[in-house]
Amino acid sequence: MIGKMLIGVVGIVAATFVIGVAHSGFKHYYEKYAEDEDMNNGSIQKVSIVNDETKKTRGKK
Repeated sequence: MIGKMLIGVVGIVAATFVIGVAHSGFKHYYEKYAEDEDMNNGSIQKVSIVNDETKKTRGKK
């Protein structure tokens, strides 16, 4: 009884470790080798300012 439970716990721990290593490795290599377009999940938008009209020029006295 205790042997089966010990084998089950060790199996679950080993499986969890392998899944964690696979996820970490995939994330590392995906961030290293993925293109910029692939890294965007749709929530980030690229904004570029064409002409800054927020500042008004002061006239000389």
